[in-house]
Amino acid sequence: MQPTYLYTSDFDREIRWRSRFSTGIPILLGILQMLLTFAIIGLEIVSVVISPILGTLYAGFWSSVIFMLSWVSMLGLVCCHRARKWASYMFFISILCAAAAIALIVLDTLFIGNIDKCFFSNVICNELILSFSPVLFSQPLGRKVQILKVQLACAVLMLVTAILYMLVFISASMSVRRSTSRILIEHHQLPVQLVRQTDRYSPTSQSWKTPSVPVTYQPNRIECPHCGTSIKLTQKKRYT
Repeated sequence: MQPTYLYTSDFDREIRWRSRFSTGIPILLGILQMLLTFAIIGLEIVSVVISPILGTLYAGFWSSVIFMLSWVSMLGLVCCHRARKWASYMFFISILCAAAAIALIVLDTLFIGNIDKCFFSNVICNELILSFSPVLFSQPLGRKVQILKVQLACAVLMLVTAILYMLVFISASMSVRRSTSRILIEHHQLPVQLVRQTDRYSPTSQSWKTPSVPVTYQPNRIECPHCGTSIKLTQKKRYT
């Protein structure tokens, strides 16, 4: 008999994915992202306290919203048992995290080079200068430069963690894709419900008066193509 080819099911792909995608690296990356997020927020608070007008756009605050979503989603992989859909969602979040980290890196570099400049509109700058004029120059701006340099380093590390997760996801996806191929199952190994034989009847034969019932080929045992386990099937007797 000719061999029969079956494609792997979605369940098989999910099992293959979970066997090749380890949560160890994502957990470490999630914890590191959490620490970096708190550090970026803290450094931004200190930077604003030193000067709430000059050399700032409060980038550490709004970028940390995406950073927080990233590490929460990263740690959520454990609760979802390394599900492929959640890992794909985390890949998309990592792209946003990388974009936010790049934006923070660019802005921090810009602030460090122009620490005495107001980056808001002229109207907002004038209003802020009038509001904070008593404490505007109470702290030296050189201290803020040091704070922004530390925040810049944290943003670079955040970008590295996002890229590392994307590399881990791509590597696991390619490994699953290479291992997901057609499974060769011999005809005698097919389950009962997949093997059917039909009889052809000639119009001149007398058997055309009797409705034909497909006869099911029922092997006693089938062998799992993945693990080689032999499974014994219970034969059902049909009474006529």
